[in-house]
Amino acid sequence: MSRAAMSYASALNRNELFESPGLRRDIPALLHPDEEVLLVLPGVAGDFPDLMIATSSRFLLAAVAGPIKKAKIKREVRAIDVAGVRYRPGLFTRMRVETTAGKGIKMIPNRKVDAQRFALEFDHLLRTGSLPS
Repeated sequence: MSRAAMSYASALNRNELFESPGLRRDIPALLHPDEEVLLVLPGVAGDFPDLMIATSSRFLLAAVAGPIKKAKIKREVRAIDVAGVRYRPGLFTRMRVETTAGKGIKMIPNRKVDAQRFALEFDHLLRTGSLPS
């Protein structure tokens, strides 16, 4: 198992998960084998959910695919181009990652509690360069 697959599984398990085999099976193929995954946030539960993935070198919005299509990267920015994270709770909870290019990356998370944790930890990572202990 690669470093990327192991760190992805560890970061994914920090969330309250729903049953989607593609989350575990398909997404690691999008990562570079030696890449370190720091944070993962699953999107709205379904057969083909989106995910926000923060690695040591980049930030991704990825999508799980079905049996015919492969998982894909919907948006990608370098880690140094991430300017901030914003969480907006409410009826339609939104997670928004701000980039230096100005166009944010948005997603509706599956669980509010996971979104709150992701926002706090990602903000800490951006300010200090490491995850909270």
